[in-house]
Amino acid sequence: MKKLSQVLSTLENWVLLFLFLLMVLVAVLQIILRHSPVGGLFWADDFLRVEVLWLAMTGAVVASRDRHHLGLDLARRFLPEASRHLVERLVSLLTCMVAAVLAWYCGRYVAVERESNTLAFANVPGWWAELALPVGFALVAVHYFFHLWGRSASGDRQ
Repeated sequence: MKKLSQVLSTLENWVLLFLFLLMVLVAVLQIILRHSPVGGLFWADDFLRVEVLWLAMTGAVVASRDRHHLGLDLARRFLPEASRHLVERLVSLLTCMVAAVLAWYCGRYVAVERESNTLAFANVPGWWAELALPVGFALVAVHYFFHLWGRSASGDRQ
């Protein structure tokens, strides 16, 4: 389990870095091309909107993995030691449940969108862009499930 958590953590970090660099590259390229005779990439603005969604969801996954959740941070700072662990577990349980429900309903939404044949940008189906939602919420649920049992992203006990 520890090895799987480490692989998942490394993969999430690389995906976050890749998405950020890709977004910066496309945005800079779009700015440069708009001031040239080419006039820009017709798909870049829509792509960047989708990219922000993917980047935000990936950032949320990494934040949940690293326990940078606002409620947990407040519990660590202001609650006494005895209450802190109980509150952290309760927050982890509720967050895991909410994220799992959101992943389920987002997955159903993506399934409906898949049938509609809409395009996100260029020739990319809209449901591909929306996959960030169920995948992201599912990963957040997994991380909070690990936190619920007192495990860190690397699988170590906390």
